[in-house]
Amino acid sequence: MIVTKNPAKYLTALQEDSIDTLQIGLFFSGQISDTHAASLLKLASAIQTTSRSIRCMWLRFKDDVDQVTMSSFRAFGQIIVGAKSIESVVLEGDGVGHEQIVCLQKFLDTNTTLRGINFTDTKLDRSSSMLLTDFLSGNSLLRVLDLSSNSGVDDDSIETVLTAISLGGSQLSTLNICDAHFDGVEDLIGDNGSITTAGVRTITAFISQTPSLVTICLKMRSLNDEGVRALSDVIGGKDCKISRLEISGTFGDDGMQCIAEALKSNRSLRTIDVGNSLNLSDAACHAILEVASVNANILWKQIMASNNTLRSIYLKSQPPPLLVSQDIRNALRNITNVDPIPTLKQKVWQHLDSNIEDLSYTKLESQHMPHLLSFVTERGGINSLFRLISSRNNIPILFSHPTPERQHMESIMNKIALENATLRAMLESERKFNDNLYKENNSLRSLYEGDIADDETVATTIVTPLLPEVAQNRRCLCCRRGGPLSKLWECFSRLSKKIPMPTPNS
Repeated sequence: MIVTKNPAKYLTALQEDSIDTLQIGLFFSGQISDTHAASLLKLASAIQTTSRSIRCMWLRFKDDVDQVTMSSFRAFGQIIVGAKSIESVVLEGDGVGHEQIVCLQKFLDTNTTLRGINFTDTKLDRSSSMLLTDFLSGNSLLRVLDLSSNSGVDDDSIETVLTAISLGGSQLSTLNICDAHFDGVEDLIGDNGSITTAGVRTITAFISQTPSLVTICLKMRSLNDEGVRALSDVIGGKDCKISRLEISGTFGDDGMQCIAEALKSNRSLRTIDVGNSLNLSDAACHAILEVASVNANILWKQIMASNNTLRSIYLKSQPPPLLVSQDIRNALRNITNVDPIPTLKQKVWQHLDSNIEDLSYTKLESQHMPHLLSFVTERGGINSLFRLISSRNNIPILFSHPTPERQHMESIMNKIALENATLRAMLESERKFNDNLYKENNSLRSLYEGDIADDETVATTIVTPLLPEVAQNRRCLCCRRGGPLSKLWECFSRLSKKIPMPTPNS
């Protein structure tokens, strides 16, 4: 974007009926001319009435701005109050301080549509940051906050700004906070900067409470291993949406080891830029490669816990001696160039191809087998498929594991079999009981029929006279022992006890 001292350059573009967004860049230095002052006021009026969207209004100030220029800028700030066409504002330069923010304060306080604000290389400090609280707490649409290289921004300034944003409920997506003069490795030596470890804790706490963040840039001398550890807790959270992380500080292996651990559960991070750091070695970088690299020779359970979204890590600058080898740097820059699912497939295939003759430890079940067979055929062809199914170590998972449906039916059948066994035992007991009743009935019937037979025999003996052919035998017909006739009276006596004797009147 071109930054100009002549505001008239944008007047024609603002009057055009175009859907293309416009960027306005104004440079204020020394004393403004009368022509430029008049054009500045016309530009403010055009911004107020234009139908074009102004993507960014960039205002750059040098430290030599005089009162005439400030008077014109104050008028500019009053005219644009209520303008809704501006999407973001950038204030840059060591000429931006308390007075310049006052000129724009009413515009900011009444604006509820501004999506981004940027202070770069300014004199923003504790007192001037207080002027932004109404704007930050009243604009829920703010998405970008950039506080880069402002030497006056300290712990109190950070807390004031971030607290106001939290109160406003904005869904911030980009947060950039950088110490002034912290670009090269030589800047690691010296003062700790205006933001201390307390300020870092305030920042990391804000990040943990703002799950909408997608891009984070933190470059501070006080960002040590403890600060990176707190940041890693956010990265490893299930709600993390951060896709780009840029960090620079005085952290080393311990901090990077924490990031490597957080990557195991992270599902959003794509790029990490590591600027200044202290004593960063191959050990910490190896830990990250084991989690993310597709070429790492890792165990199956590590693949299931690996990161598949991270594409690259850039190590930009380190103080001598350099402890990270060039091979590791290259591997970190080229972790992968494909999306997460193809990355995971590549890791899985490399592992399966090396262990295809024994996959029993994977705990795969039969419902996975069609996908496994298709995957192996797609990646390795018929030869790999033959190696998979011909190994006796794979037979149990390929052909023996019951499906969930079969397991469910088996439990039902076992229950029915148990009920049938119980019913069978009850039926057998009932059958035995019936047999016993049948035998008792037969016994009683035999006894009853025997008594009737005895009665009939005795009656026949009394009533029927002796036949001639048997009279000579002088035997008693009712005596089963075949006794002589002299025993007849004994038989009659015995019969009289069973048959009632007739009375004299009968």
